[in-house]
Amino acid sequence: MTYDDRSVKPMSSSLLRAQIGTKLLAGLYDSVPTMMTSAIRLYVDLPGAGGSAGPPFAFNIAISPAWCSGIQGARLVGRRKIDIAWLNPSCIASMAYHGRGAFRKALPLRALAVFPSNDRMVVAVAKKHGIRSMEELKRRKPALTVSVATNDCVNFAINAALRAHGMSLKTFEEWGGVVEPVVRPSNPRRLEGIKTGDVDAVIDEGLPSWAGAAVEQEMAFLHFSPKAMASLDRYGFSRAPLDGPLFDGKLPEPVTAVDFSGWPIVTHADMPDELAYQVVGVIEQMREHIEYDTPGIPPMTQFCTDTPDGPLDLPLHPGAERYYREKGYI
Repeated sequence: MTYDDRSVKPMSSSLLRAQIGTKLLAGLYDSVPTMMTSAIRLYVDLPGAGGSAGPPFAFNIAISPAWCSGIQGARLVGRRKIDIAWLNPSCIASMAYHGRGAFRKALPLRALAVFPSNDRMVVAVAKKHGIRSMEELKRRKPALTVSVATNDCVNFAINAALRAHGMSLKTFEEWGGVVEPVVRPSNPRRLEGIKTGDVDAVIDEGLPSWAGAAVEQEMAFLHFSPKAMASLDRYGFSRAPLDGPLFDGKLPEPVTAVDFSGWPIVTHADMPDELAYQVVGVIEQMREHIEYDTPGIPPMTQFCTDTPDGPLDLPLHPGAERYYREKGYI
């Protein structure tokens, strides 16, 4: 069967089913997001001749952050187990493409877009402990109640940062402390604990969710040692200052942290050019109706270029690049 959009009527049964199905899924995410967020994988099956180089092309879009938005997501896309995934942060896609960090070999990832998200991965400690650096933390060995992220997006970064300082999460328990894992940065127990003082330390990203409360309580955002920072650089991370509305004028001294910015939408090199082109077109259509981690609606030029809020260190898919060039965005 030859693929031809003209053969599909506007109200055909196949399109009607597709419209209802996708709207039903979107409605469930609106009404019961906590039930859906870690459970869904969207599988799109476009029927057609087997082995066709272009559309129809059956493809998987990864949605669940629990298993496909971090290291695992990059691997699944690189191995063509999933065709499109939204990773966080950009450094994961960069590491996968270059074969660095958590990836033993380079994976054939290509970018469709990168959504802006200004974020950092930090270690924050309550003011009462008087600690301002990771080296001082190691020297003092305080017993802390530590709220720490436990999800595929950030586990690797936390483990790498602690390892670079000769530590692990178990170290806090050896010092007599307690490690309290949370799946989301906005965990209510964490936020309440920061305010009451029951949480002594936080190791996480997602700063807009909890760093405001930490700043109000004058928690210290710890300096990493130069040696550890150099190790993280070699691993594949980038460093960036703690800045922006959350921190400007509110910290006693400048702090450099691990950059955790960017939400790249990635695919693999075998994605058909026309499909990649059309995906970017849909992104532009829905751009004004998406919530972003940064103020305002970003221009399309930001989705396809390397920026501080949206690092892009891998090539655009040829189909996506064609779209951006035709529209004058690059």
